[in-house]
Amino acid sequence: AAKGGAAAGAAGAPAAAGAGAAAAAAAAAELDETELEGAGWGDELDIGGGAAGAEGAEGAGGEGDGEEGGWELEDLELPADLGLDTSTITAAAPGEAPFVAPTPGVPASQKWLERRSQLAAEHVAAGQFQGAISLLFRQLGVVQFEPLRPHFLELYNASHAALPGLQGVPPVLCGLDRSWSRDAPTQPPTSPALLYSLSHLEDQLKTAYKLVTDGKFSNALEVFVRMLQLVPLMMVETRKEVDEVKELVGICKEYVIALRCELKRKELREDDMARAAELAAYFTHCNLQPVHLALSLRSAMTIFFKLKNLGTCAHFCRRLLEINPGQKMALQARQVLAACEKTPVDEVKVNYDPRNPFDICCLTFTPIYRGSKYVEDRYTGARFQPECEGQISPVGDIVRIGADASGLLISPTQVR
Repeated sequence: AAKGGAAAGAAGAPAAAGAGAAAAAAAAAELDETELEGAGWGDELDIGGGAAGAEGAEGAGGEGDGEEGGWELEDLELPADLGLDTSTITAAAPGEAPFVAPTPGVPASQKWLERRSQLAAEHVAAGQFQGAISLLFRQLGVVQFEPLRPHFLELYNASHAALPGLQGVPPVLCGLDRSWSRDAPTQPPTSPALLYSLSHLEDQLKTAYKLVTDGKFSNALEVFVRMLQLVPLMMVETRKEVDEVKELVGICKEYVIALRCELKRKELREDDMARAAELAAYFTHCNLQPVHLALSLRSAMTIFFKLKNLGTCAHFCRRLLEINPGQKMALQARQVLAACEKTPVDEVKVNYDPRNPFDICCLTFTPIYRGSKYVEDRYTGARFQPECEGQISPVGDIVRIGADASGLLISPTQVR
């Protein structure tokens, strides 16, 4: 009997557990929801549905009488007068304002040219190469731009800085402003920083002078030509500096002509002594530094003495003594002069008249005597024979001879 009671108790335990679960479910079903208000569970969520909401819930659950319900959401059309730019509005994270892209700023290169600059250097620095080409053509008659190509690129690169960013992201190009000051709180771009300056050209001139003194005429000629190519790509602030630059252009012109004559003379055959004497004489009529003029006069004196044109040789001796050369050179000039004065005659006819002022055409290497027709290089003022019109001037290698041009413009003070 005891064993039978224990077995019945064990068999009744699951039944009791099942009966307890059923009783809990029945109690939950009979729970009045109104009793939960204010019981610490929070307020009731009112979604304003009512009976319609119940119908919608049935529709959403797939139950009901078969009619289609859904959320009944309609597209919201915003009025056009709100002026919203939907292209700049993106989805924002919860609790964050939508991101609006900033308005792109104006590049420094564009700001540099807002003043309608007439300086070719500023156009090159801003990357407006075509504008610089037009200005150089109108102002100087420049038509040969290939020699200027490396200078354009140097000037443009020197007026910008590249700011590196993240790996794989291209650097940001930043314009370097000439009037920048670290003390100014804000400073909009006004004018670009330029690579070439008057002091730079003065250093180049010293280098060229030394090359001439050392007799390296080809190298010196390259330096003088390069200086003439850089002058239009620079800027100075004052009228005094403008005059100094123009004086520098004149010096370069004289040396280019003189060196071309000397290099042409060295190319001649040894038996063409008359033509060599002409070119040596033309060399002495260029406006050179006293030491270089003395060397050219001594060279001409030697050539004309060997040619036995003693009358003209005496002329060079006197000119050499007038500029007070060194003691050794002066002694030689006096000895040659004394020999020439015994028989002051010329045995060989040459195209040279020291008493009639002339300019030298460095294309034909002939004199242009006063009163003769000529065409001009408007950049440097070099003169050429009329048949040279339209050719590229060798004085700088960039300007067309005879081109109509307004003149060199390298300072804002020239346009005020």
